[in-house]
Amino acid sequence: MKLKKWLILSHLAVMLTPIILALILFVIINGYNRNTQVMNYISTMSKFKVYEKVLDDPNIYDGSSLMNKKFVMDEDKSSVAIEVYNAMGQQIYSSDDNMLGYIDKSEIYSDLYKIQTGSKANTLKMPVFKDSKLVGFYKIVMTRDDFIQAVNYRTVLVILCFIFMVLVVFALVVILLNKKFNKPIKLLIEGMNKFAVGDEDNLNYKCSDEIGELINHFNNMKNDIEEKRKTIELQQKSKEYMISAISHDLKTPLTAIRAYAESMECEEDLDMKDLKNKVSIILRKSDYMKNMIDDLMMYNLLTTDYEMKFVELEGSELFEMLFSGYDKSCEKKKIKLTSNIEVNGKYNVDVRQMTRVIDNLMANAFRYTKEGGAIYMGAFSPDEKLPNWFGINFHKEIKSWKEKRLLILIKNEGSGIKDKEKEKVFMPFYQSDDSRTKNMWKGVGLGLSIVRLVIQKHGGEVKVFSEENSTVFICAIPMVEN
Repeated sequence: MKLKKWLILSHLAVMLTPIILALILFVIINGYNRNTQVMNYISTMSKFKVYEKVLDDPNIYDGSSLMNKKFVMDEDKSSVAIEVYNAMGQQIYSSDDNMLGYIDKSEIYSDLYKIQTGSKANTLKMPVFKDSKLVGFYKIVMTRDDFIQAVNYRTVLVILCFIFMVLVVFALVVILLNKKFNKPIKLLIEGMNKFAVGDEDNLNYKCSDEIGELINHFNNMKNDIEEKRKTIELQQKSKEYMISAISHDLKTPLTAIRAYAESMECEEDLDMKDLKNKVSIILRKSDYMKNMIDDLMMYNLLTTDYEMKFVELEGSELFEMLFSGYDKSCEKKKIKLTSNIEVNGKYNVDVRQMTRVIDNLMANAFRYTKEGGAIYMGAFSPDEKLPNWFGINFHKEIKSWKEKRLLILIKNEGSGIKDKEKEKVFMPFYQSDDSRTKNMWKGVGLGLSIVRLVIQKHGGEVKVFSEENSTVFICAIPMVEN
């Protein structure tokens, strides 16, 4: 239940419960009072009958002295009072010895034959006749002490019950408030304090109210912060590794450049052939350093929020352009180059960066293809069949990749990549220790890392599949929807 609804219901419960309890208790005590009043009336009537038999005697009113008469029974002295009057309205007897003399006739004649029920006593006034002649009156007053005591007791009991029930309701509301507000807020505060000192555990709170949503948001925020922190740590380690790798890779060509420059400076009789040879070496080392710095700058650029310059192009024309220019390099190394372009539809690409992708993949293929080997290039739309040179073993693994995506394949013949090395080849500056790279490594080590970053920015993926004598890199990028 949402906190807003819960608060409204709790407020209604706090406000309405005392009113409802008061009404219920009023009905109960009112019903009890009616029952008690009936019982009291019956008891009073029976007592009135006893005293009426005594006071209805006309001889009492003949004028003789009643000072020594005792009309009230001993057990009723505290609850019964009797007054006797003659026909003229003169008081001739009072059980409490409080003689009033004469009273007004209108008063004495009022309310005869009726029991007057008051808050504290019941009163009965009756005339007395002798031979149809009025000889006097008597008045009996019976206090209602038992009834009043019972009502007072019940009233106190009801008030105590009412106070107890109200306290119970308030206690329940306080307990629920503590459960709904204090505990989850305390849990959130403790979780925040623990998170501040490095605790990664999520808060366990299952309610779906507003505080539950707040705790879920806190858990999500904490998870995001932890992921970003780990990402930053990895980036920091990667940067440290890159700095170390760059320092190492730049040291070798710089040492060579310095050595040849010092040699040229110290040797006086240098012939033109040696001079050109040393200058050529210095230029090659300088080009190597330039390529390393260019790749490093591009890698760092791609790891930021670099925006690709996408243009929509016809697929066949795009790959005719991307796959051109590699024939002479293959002929020079006596490598057989096979190219297949089966592309239709349009694609959003950054031409400059896609050119870099193909260049890097082909440079990698050249590096690990021996003289007399073969390199295969291919681009295939989702509805086109893959060529035979791709390899039957890889078809099942990329079946899900072909749906609505273009596949770019670069395959070379040569020693394969071990399974444990496949993901590592995309790491910056990663160099395997096996025979595939041990004696052939001449690159900077960022080419495949740049390939992955560029393809990801195109909304695609890149994978490597390898067998014992061949390796194929596959890039998948989405088509433009019609």
